Amino acid sequence: MIKGDKYAHFWIEEGILNFVYKPNTILDLDGAKAVVRARLRYQNGISYPILCDVRHLKSASKAAREYLAENGCLKALAVAIVMEKAYSGTLYKAYMNISNPSVPTKGFNTISEALGFLIQYKL
Repeated sequence: MIKGDKYAHFWIEEGILNFVYKPNTILDLDGAKAVVRARLRYQNGISYPILCDVRHLKSASKAAREYLAENGCLKALAVAIVMEKAYSGTLYKAYMNISNPSVPTKGFNTISEALGFLIQYKL
């Protein structure tokens, strides 16, 4: 079942949590906190590999990026970030540099590549 909040849709499919930002999402600190809260509530204490599709994310404030960098991989076994090629040089690098993720994290330009990476982390 697809759940969501103001900012994103999320669902679990074949042992992977899919997290997709809604079109033209502008994320501030409160939004980032709401996104993490909603995802953790949906996960109900269970850790999953997470496919995070940021292709529709229009922008994220510096505070939102920092919050997600620190808290975005809570209850994650691994994270695959799907982004447009233009993003790969900016948002993703900032996320990786700030967060130094505690779980395996990689950026991809296609969902199929991201799923190929995540499959090895399924329970």
